[in-house]
Amino acid sequence: MTAHLGRVLVVDDDAAIRRVCARVLTAEGWSVTLAEHGRAAIEEVSKNGVPYDCVLSDVNMPELDGYGLVSELRERDEDLPVLLMTGDPSLDGAVKALDRGAISYITKPFAHEALAAAVARAARRHGVARMRRRQESVARALYEPERKDLEARFTVALSRSWMAFQPIVDVASKRVFAYEALLRTDEESLRRTDVFIATAERLGRVHELGRVVRTAVARAAAEAPADALLFVNVHGLELDDEDLFKAESPLGQLAHRVVLEITERTGLDEAAGPTRVAMLRKLGYRIAVDDLGAGYAALGALASLEPEVVKLDMSLIRDLDKHPKKRRVVAAIATLCRELGGKVVAEGVETEAERAVLVESGIELIQGYLLAKPARGFTPVKL
Repeated sequence: MTAHLGRVLVVDDDAAIRRVCARVLTAEGWSVTLAEHGRAAIEEVSKNGVPYDCVLSDVNMPELDGYGLVSELRERDEDLPVLLMTGDPSLDGAVKALDRGAISYITKPFAHEALAAAVARAARRHGVARMRRRQESVARALYEPERKDLEARFTVALSRSWMAFQPIVDVASKRVFAYEALLRTDEESLRRTDVFIATAERLGRVHELGRVVRTAVARAAAEAPADALLFVNVHGLELDDEDLFKAESPLGQLAHRVVLEITERTGLDEAAGPTRVAMLRKLGYRIAVDDLGAGYAALGALASLEPEVVKLDMSLIRDLDKHPKKRRVVAAIATLCRELGGKVVAEGVETEAERAVLVESGIELIQGYLLAKPARGFTPVKL
């Protein structure tokens, strides 16, 4: 089954316009639902099921026009982005549209590329707010006994958390280039790191977890080799935490040695994200983007964040020596990143054959069990 970018509801009393919008947006990867007037749109949005990521509506329609539709949708979901289409644009119309809660409007006739870009921009711009609101709703919906239990276990997990460090090695110079700090806990029910982080998201405690991690890394840094950088994972939602931007914070004082690895881009606002990243660079941090090759989001981050380091997802690395197409992709990424002035790290390297192909492809920084597993200390590596 083909994965969709999201769901778009197209509302227009002109069947030809509906068909054009559906054809353009479907070709871009959106799942499109059509409604012939505002009342039908309200009924569609009110149905239980997967919510819409964007509504694209005509202004002039019988029964309920576009402005009225925006007002009624705002009462149901204040974060749902609505784009209005009109053949008679005017300043008064623009003011009215924005006043009712539309985020923008498109003038008919429109170029297909402009329509696709406007919908994608609207859905992305409001994705962060909607995600956070859904997280808050989930947290509030937890039964009180369940929430108390989860809060208690998470608090214990925080108190029993520790950092493991895995080396990133420059195979050309045969030295450790950096160590990545990896979160661990001895609380059994949250021992899996992905579950630990998901629980922080569910409880709205991502900032708290991030501060614990950064403080622990700063404390351990004194034992790290002086010439090795430290990679520290940062959740996209942490870019809202002002503590991350304090030069006097424990990690801030080591910023010149630290590469902040953006590990979760679902919380990374497209507009504010690059600005916040620029602020981090001004403090002395370098930026890495992980999981390149795992999906479109990482490719978008490569363009918007301009990272100094890119980490290839282990799905690209696994059995690389056996798959010529993978080798071509990896080599192309290595060339692109070099042209952009960045370095490439291959994660999850487990065999000598994989390492050999990576070196042939121009990638010299590798990380994985072939060299060393994550450990409490800073493991020396013999090559």
